[in-house]
Order: sequence, then structure tokens, then C-alpha cells
Amino acid sequence: MLTLFSKTHIHKVIVLFFCLLPGFAAQSQFIGYMIDGAEKKSVFPFEYINNLLIVPVLMNDSVPMKFILDTGVRTTLLTEGNDHHLDVAYNRTVKINGLGSAGEIEAYVASSVKLQLPGITGRGQTLIVLGKDYLNLRSHIGQEVHGILGYDFFNHFVVKIDYITRKITVYESENFEPPRRFSMFPIQLVGGRPYLKASITQSDGSQISGRFLIDTGASHSLLLEADSSNSIRIPEKTLPTIVGWGLSGPIDGEMGRIKLFSLGKFTFKNALVSYDSPMQPSVKAVSDRLGSIGGELLSRFTLIFDYQSEKLYLKKNSHYRRGFSHNKSGLDLVAEGSQFKTFRVVHVIEGSAADENGFQLDDVIVAINGKGAGQLNLEEIQGIFRSETSQVLQVVVLREGQYLSFTFRLKNLI
Repeated sequence: MLTLFSKTHIHKVIVLFFCLLPGFAAQSQFIGYMIDGAEKKSVFPFEYINNLLIVPVLMNDSVPMKFILDTGVRTTLLTEGNDHHLDVAYNRTVKINGLGSAGEIEAYVASSVKLQLPGITGRGQTLIVLGKDYLNLRSHIGQEVHGILGYDFFNHFVVKIDYITRKITVYESENFEPPRRFSMFPIQLVGGRPYLKASITQSDGSQISGRFLIDTGASHSLLLEADSSNSIRIPEKTLPTIVGWGLSGPIDGEMGRIKLFSLGKFTFKNALVSYDSPMQPSVKAVSDRLGSIGGELLSRFTLIFDYQSEKLYLKKNSHYRRGFSHNKSGLDLVAEGSQFKTFRVVHVIEGSAADENGFQLDDVIVAINGKGAGQLNLEEIQGIFRSETSQVLQVVVLREGQYLSFTFRLKNLI
């Protein structure tokens, strides 16, 4: 899942349960991914937006695209295949259940697709292609994004993610040597998704241990499934929020803080947590699952995923001691238009500064502190909304053909 509105709380745009769709890889003419050339490793940059890793992908030697690199999904997803007139043969249609207000969504299975990342070639790949762009990734991220790449990629290599240099290093498994100064954690792959054990100390002082999904495709810090354990207690002080956007609509939840999150010797105090309803029962294959760890927390480490050995290596980076901040304006936006410069309000948090000053759904942000929308992007606006609470904002909006100006001070909500 993805809430879309700040680095700290953006959870996945979707929850895709491709583990419910068995046999896709087996039925395709699967060959796999290989590192090109003789070096046995590839290093390439990624874009880092809203705690998501966005990598360049070339499809079938002709179509340049951008994909989210996501440990939280199994089968590669293409969100808008029909829009690109790709030379891809669809084998059959399938139905996918997505969280949200609607029911099943139609998608297609495409086989024998060639995907290339810098220095890496994947042949015979199987993709799930959505019949429509239900996810609308581009509006939530503020730039073109065409798909999601997960287990099918990670399973072939050892993958190092350096959030500081914004580079990914991919090694052939047989040529990888465990690095020094990294802490090793055993992981368990269930349905092609990695889980590890961690513990939380709640606001009332109670402690719980269990498994968490490691989810590079989620922008939140932590997500807890309030009904997955009778011991999980939602704090007294929370905010109603949209914790994500499913294949078929928004997913409501609450946001609060816990006293401590502990992962081996690594600890984080006063971490922000989103509380969600449990996963669909048929999906929950991990009995002691408590929730997921997203990019806001993962970005405090350099990560090395070794799926073959079921190990994760972690080393603290310069962001380790960064606090867990949130959107202090109360405005949640999407970016629209051909250049993603139309910033429309899709949610106003109750009791926030924006709510108290009369902002409404579908208001369009025209300027912030004298800077026009054409000079901004969605990431920059979200950064402004996470500024110190003493920050005063002057925001001009367009509402039903009229320009309105608001001046307000950011407000700490949780």
C-alpha cells in the first residue's frame, strides 16, 4: 500500500498479491536475468522519490520506461501496456483483487518479454499488464512511472541499495562475498516476499515480536496490522488518514507513534506508524506477521539482499538518526497534467492547519510562498509541508474559477 502524501507516510500505491496467482513464471518461457559482460556485477543510479526506488527499464529493445524496484511484489507489473502500443502478446486474462472500494480488476498475462536494466538483461519474462492504469502511479509520484519490478529480479542476484549515493550494485550470487561492518539478518521468503523478525514497544510500554515484510516499494516507515495480533494496540492519540491507495481506491487507516522499534541492535525511538486493517485472510501466509517496514525506515541503512541465501545485510548510513517527521499542513496532493504541474488536493486531514483555514477537496495549488506551481514539483511541495512547525505558508489556490489566498502556520499533528 502507499499513502501518497509525504515521505514519511507514503505507503504503497497498491497491495498486489501475485502470490495468489500461482504458476505464472512456470508457464512462461522463462530464461531469467543475466549480467551483461564479464565483470559479474553492474552499478547504476536510481531516482529516489517519496522513499521509492525508480530504475530505468528498456522493454523489448525499443520502449524506455521507469519501474519501481519493489521487494513487496512477486510478479513484474506493467501499469499501462495498452497506452504504449507494445509488441507484447497477451496469453490470457486474469482477475486481481485489490484493496479499496471496488472488486475484481481485469489484467493480462504477457510472456517472453525482454527487460533490460543498465548492464543487465532479462529474457523470457512474465508480466502482469493492467487493462487500465488503475494505479495512476504518475499522479502520486509526480513523474512518469510505468511498472513495478520485484521478486523476479531480486531472486537472480545479490542486490545492494545505497540510499546515500543513490546507486544500486547487482552481483552474481556466486561472486558475492559477505561484506565487513554489515550486520546480517536471516530472512524468510514467503510468496516471493522477504520477511524478518523485529519487535516494537508500544505507547503503553507493552512489547511484541513478530515478522515484518521488508518492502522497498512502500514509502512509510512502519505499517502495523491492528488485527493481526491481539496484542497490537492503537495509541490513544492518532490521526485518521489514508494509509494507501489500492487497485480500486483509497484505504483508510490511522497514524500514530510507538515508543520503540527494534531490529537486532538497531533501535528507533518515537517512530511513526500507520495502522491498517489486516491483509486479506487468504494472503496472510505468515502467521506471526505484524506488518511491514517501508522506505522511510529502510533508507537509514545501506541494504544488501541475498535471496539465494535468505539473508539481509544492513549498515547504518548518515540518515540513521534522522527524526520521523510528517506532513504538517494537512494537505494531501496529486500531480496532474502533461508536466505534472497541476497539484490537486485529494485529502484534507481533519483538525489540521489546512482544515482550520478552509481548504477543500479539488482545490488546485497555484503558488506557495510566491513560487508558482510551474516552478515546483510534488516532491518539493511535500518537503515544504514537512518543514518545522514555525514555518508560515502563503498558499494560493484555484477553486471553481476563483483565486483564493491562505496564510497559515504549519501544525504538528502527532
